[in-house]
Formats: sequence, structure tokens, C-alpha cells
Amino acid sequence: MRRASTKTFGLMATLLLGAAVFACGPGVAEAHRPWTDTGQVVAPPWGQDVSLTIESGYGGTLPTYQHGGSVFVAGQMGERYNIRVRNNSGERVEAVVTVDGRDVVSGQLGNYKTQRGYVLEPYGSVLIEGFRQSLDQVAAFRFTDVGNSYSGRWGTPQHVGVIGVAVFKEYQPRKLRRQPPAPIATRPYYEPYYGDYDARGAEGGPPPPADAPTTSANKSAPAPRAGGYAQDEAAAEYNRSPRLGTQYGETTYSSVREVTFERRHKRRPDVMMTVYYDSAENLRARGVIVDPYFSPPPPHDPRPFPATSERHNQYAPPPPARRY
Repeated sequence: MRRASTKTFGLMATLLLGAAVFACGPGVAEAHRPWTDTGQVVAPPWGQDVSLTIESGYGGTLPTYQHGGSVFVAGQMGERYNIRVRNNSGERVEAVVTVDGRDVVSGQLGNYKTQRGYVLEPYGSVLIEGFRQSLDQVAAFRFTDVGNSYSGRWGTPQHVGVIGVAVFKEYQPRKLRRQPPAPIATRPYYEPYYGDYDARGAEGGPPPPADAPTTSANKSAPAPRAGGYAQDEAAAEYNRSPRLGTQYGETTYSSVREVTFERRHKRRPDVMMTVYYDSAENLRARGVIVDPYFSPPPPHDPRPFPATSERHNQYAPPPPARRY
């Protein structure tokens, strides 16, 4: 019986700076292979086909913490950040990414069953720098308050504070399956351009709606409790600061091209990853350990060979009588 076609389209990072190559139709983003200054391939985390990290605008990884089986990232108000998805497998994958419940390509509420994502080559990675406005530009991710966040201004503040990635493996006919290629360390073909762009003048991306007048409901709406957070009673002494969201920031250059991709399972992701984020103060109030812990030193330094006498026994004698 002939298999029904389930091809989708996606965005793939272009190989040439500033060039956009169209392939087939609307569509997911391909990434370059990982590299380091030493030319060595970055070793993938053990047992993970796809990994997710949140990076600052300068390339460093933001502080990340484990708590209650979940992953948390600490951000700062106004700080820019990027999302890096790395493919540690030997086959192409598609990554559908959402920020605050909003798809980073279309800006709509996240639905991995129908929305397109970024295509990653074997042992490749993609750096997602913002909400996509066109094939060449994105609106940068910046931490902001809930009211000014992209999701909040679209009327969905309840989804603020989470980043999600749904990963789909590519369908390959059994007779056409190839051996996974060996990873190759190469120089990146894209360098970010930090020019002056006017975010309001960008074409192709849906800007967030205008600021709505503040209502009493917006003022009094309590912050929803996220599921799975084990809040420590000892953290009640910390004052909660305004929750962080993600802003539809300034326009920056990020070129992709459209490619075809056929999912192995059209509506069921092979990997799901979730990262929660907030300010360090709010994470501390939730019970997440964000402060370094230093164990007190012992009252004295143990010595491995404390005896200084030359006398020694041939065998270990029984101990003396109990003293207390």
C-alpha cells in the first residue's frame, strides 16, 4: 500500500551572508555544524539526540538550574538572549520552537502539529535570535515585564515564562536510509550583524498590538503558579519582583531559506524539551537554589598518616576498653 505524503516545509539557515534561497514553497531553518576555536567538535551530551541551551547576546550560556525535575534559566530585565538547538544525531531533524506559548516563526499560539520549524542538519545547530519577521530579519528576544511581552500584548500573559521545543525526525524510506555521516568541524557561515535597525519599519513580521489601557483586571491578576514547582517555605522571606517575559525587540539580521521536510511522525514529536525562565529573585522565591552553596570546612584537617613514631606493630591489635 502506498504511503500517504506528509511533506511539510521549513526554514533553513542560508550558507551565504545576506542571501536567501527559495526552495519549493513557504516554509523550516537548516543549521551549520558545531565548531570551536580549536577546531574540535563539541561532544554532545550523553544520550541526548537534541540539546537546548539559552545564550546571552554575547554567546555565553545564561545561568541554568535544575529543580524538581525541571530546568530553569535566570534572566535580567532588558537583557537580550538567543535560543540554540543542537542536533547530536546523524539525521536531519525539525525543531518547532515557542517562546511564552508563541511560535517563533508565525507568532501564533504554539501548535507543533500544524506549524513549521527549523531544520537542522546532522550534527548541526541553529541559533534562533528572535521572532521571525521575514526570511532575512527577526525581532530580537529581550527580557521584559509581562505587560510589555509579545505574548502579553497579544492577550495571552498566562503563557509567559516558558520556552518549548518539539523535535521531529525525518522520514526516510527503508531502502534509501544511509549511514550517519561523521561530524565535521567547520567555521560558521553566518556572523551576526549588529547594525541599527528600526523594529517598527521591518516588513513581513506581525508587530505586537499597541499598548492597551491598563485595566483593574490587569492590575489585580495574580501570577499563575506553574505546575511542578516545589516552593520552599524558607523562600517566603524573599520579595517577588515582576515576572519576566520576552519582548518583540529590535530588528536584527538572521537569514534563512525554505526547504522541504517530511516528518517521520506528523503529529507526534520524537523529543519534547521545556525550559522555564524568570529573574533570579523570583526563582529564589520559588525555591530554586540560585545562590552558590559552600559547605563549612571541617574543624580540623584529617591526616592520612597521623602517627609520627617509628614504632609499629606487625598486626593490628584489639582496641582498648570502651571509654564511654
